[in-house]
Amino acid sequence: MGKVVLVTGGARSGKSDFSESLLKEKKTVCYLATNSANVDDPENHHRILLHQQKRPHSWHTEEGYWQVADYLAQATGFDGYLLDCATLLTLNCFYQMMTEQHGQDYAKIDKIIQTLTEEEKQGIEMRLLKEWQEILKVVRRDIAGDFVIVTNEVGLGIVPENSFTRWFRDIYGRMNQYLGKEADEVYLVVASIPVKIK
Repeated sequence: MGKVVLVTGGARSGKSDFSESLLKEKKTVCYLATNSANVDDPENHHRILLHQQKRPHSWHTEEGYWQVADYLAQATGFDGYLLDCATLLTLNCFYQMMTEQHGQDYAKIDKIIQTLTEEEKQGIEMRLLKEWQEILKVVRRDIAGDFVIVTNEVGLGIVPENSFTRWFRDIYGRMNQYLGKEADEVYLVVASIPVKIK
């Protein structure tokens, strides 16, 4: 069984480059891309292209954020895995859950989000945590190669202006706490300098 490595840092801190460097000696690597290209967002598409161009061509890229544990249970033959990133996976899972329940009308979903009770929010967070628990369960049970997770350190900036963003900032923070506790190694990347904190 390989080790689970969590790499956290702020935007443009160099965390993705460092994470990729941890797997550069591996013969076969599966890159789990949790940010899917949106034709209505050319800037996001450009970011994805830049990430793709930096990665070795020999790496296998799997795009997706839903049922990741199921995919990993079938993709056990790689020497290393890189999931980039945990923050987007968590947010995309949330919207997947919301669209399954309320349909594809995002304006309607935005209104529903504003009316969620604290009990409903707690239920949603528990479902998101369960997604991560399932992923790490499969990694520990079935994956032989190292598994590197990139996440965003979201708690060092200003308090967000709206309640949804504050709530999700807290969810990200608690997800990061969970991943940090479960990981064998944790790195904080600041200004492209990785600092091993576990």
